[in-house]
Amino acid sequence: WGGVADQSIMMIRNIRRSMVEYHDILWDIGYAKTWEDASLNLQNLYSEAPPIEDFWAWRDMRVMEECHWYGWFIDYWMEGGLMRDIFTHKITTPEHWEMLMQPTIFTRAELQYDRVVGDKVVTESYDPHCINGDVSGGCKPIAVISAEKLRDFNDGPEETAFIANVLKNDNRIGKYVIAPEAWNCIWKELIQRGKGLPTVYQRPGFVEDDYNFSREMLEEMVKELDRLIGKYGGSAWNSKPTANRIVKLLKVHLALIQRELGDVISGRRKLTSKDFLGPEERRRLQVKEKEETGNSTAAWKDKENKDSTEYFNDLEHKAQAAKRKKRRDARVKERVDKRREARKLEQNRTRVEDDASPVKDGETRALVANKTKVEDGVSQVKHDESHKTDIDMPKRKRMMQ
Repeated sequence: WGGVADQSIMMIRNIRRSMVEYHDILWDIGYAKTWEDASLNLQNLYSEAPPIEDFWAWRDMRVMEECHWYGWFIDYWMEGGLMRDIFTHKITTPEHWEMLMQPTIFTRAELQYDRVVGDKVVTESYDPHCINGDVSGGCKPIAVISAEKLRDFNDGPEETAFIANVLKNDNRIGKYVIAPEAWNCIWKELIQRGKGLPTVYQRPGFVEDDYNFSREMLEEMVKELDRLIGKYGGSAWNSKPTANRIVKLLKVHLALIQRELGDVISGRRKLTSKDFLGPEERRRLQVKEKEETGNSTAAWKDKENKDSTEYFNDLEHKAQAAKRKKRRDARVKERVDKRREARKLEQNRTRVEDDASPVKDGETRALVANKTKVEDGVSQVKHDESHKTDIDMPKRKRMMQ
C-alpha cells in the first residue's frame, strides 16, 4: 500500500472473461500465493496457452468461489474498505477479516462465516488502509472504467478520454496531464499497435471465446451479477455516478452471459474437457460419455482419487525452491563481496606499510644512533663520577679522623 495514493479509480471487466484470464495468469506464474513468488515468474506472462489437464480440473473448483471474489472486490472499493465476508457478503468482524486476508493459511471450511462469526452482533469495521491515510482521499473510487471498452477499437478512444479527464479535473495533478490532442495517439500505440508491456492479446493462440462455461458456472455468474445490479441500482446508491456506471456495465455483461447460458442449455454450445465445467458438470459429462461409448477418454479420467491441484502444488514448490535459491545466491554473493572487500583493504594496508618502510628504517637507525650516543654519554658521566670518588676517598678518611 505505501502512503502515496490520494484516490482510486476502479476498473471493471466482464466476470466471464475475468475468469478465463485470471486462471491463465495463475498458470503463468505457477499458482503463486505472494507477490514475491509471483515476481519470480513474471517473464512467463502471456507466453503460452495452458493446455494442462490438471489445470482444467483445478480451475473447475476455483471458478465457483472466484465469482464471489469478483463481487467482493467491487463491494470492498465502493464501500470504502468495509469488512465483509467474501462468500456470504455479510458484514464481518476484524478477526474474521484477518483470516480472510490469509487464504493460503486457512482452509475454506475454517473461513466459514457461521464457524468464525456465528450469531455474534457485528458492527461495521473498515480496513485500516482505507481510514488511516494510506489513500488520503479514501478507498471509494472517484470513477469506474471498463476494461472491455478501453480495449475495444470503437469505444477505446472515448474510454481513454474519460480516464484522462478524470485526472485532468483533479486540481493537484491536472496541470501535468498531456494535451488532449495526444490522448488518441497514446491509445493507438498501446492498444492497436501493441506497444508497451505485454497483454492478454499477446498470448499465442489465445482466443477468449475458445473457452466454454458449464451451466452451473454461468448460473453462478448470473446470480452474482444480479446481486450487484440490484444493490448498486437501489435507492441507497443510484444517486452516485460510480454506482450508475457499475450498473450500466454489469447489465451489458449479464445479457451476454444469459445468452451464452441459453446456448449451453439448448445444446447449441457444446462443452469439451478443456472448458470451464465445474465439478458437477465434469462428472455428468464423464458419465454420459461412458454410457454412450463404454469408455472415457483420457481427458475425462476420474479424478476423485487424485489431488487435482498436484500440478500447481509442484509448480509452487518449484517457485519456493527458486526463491530459496535466489536468497541463497544473494547470501553467497554478499559473503564473497565482503571477503573481496576485506582482501582489498588488507592489500591496501600492506601497500601503505611497504611504502612507509624506508622511512621507518631511517627513523629506526637514527633512534639507535641517538640512543647509542646518549648511552655513551651516560657511561662517561658515570666513569668521571667514579674516578672523582676514588680520588676524594683518602681526604674523607682524614676528615673523619
